[in-house]
Amino acid sequence: TVPPTLTLSSPADKLVTNVASCTVKGTTNDVTSSPVTVTVKLNSDAETVTVGNDGSFNKTLTLTSGTNTIIVVAKDSAGKTTTVTRTVTLDTTAPTIKSVKITPNPVNCGKTFVISVEVTD
Repeated sequence: TVPPTLTLSSPADKLVTNVASCTVKGTTNDVTSSPVTVTVKLNSDAETVTVGNDGSFNKTLTLTSGTNTIIVVAKDSAGKTTTVTRTVTLDTTAPTIKSVKITPNPVNCGKTFVISVEVTD
């Protein structure tokens, strides 16, 4: 009657990264209804992963540009499930400098001036 435990150590939720490779790591356990199976779903692709004797598992995924939804489901032999969802954003585009402003302009040698930069990402 009790679903399995499921803990993810990585990735962190709402992670923003510029690296396309992402490893899902965690542990699962069910004292009364072992073994536990784990399925990792990235966007629309799902795959069952091997769970070690100690309940640990890991799966390396390849992210696509933009927001990626990772859903991990642990299912015990009684059919009870526990689900953990993580959102990871792959951002490989560098920020763009939109404008630069120097105050005062022109700058006098030896005087204090302020440089303001507007950046978009």
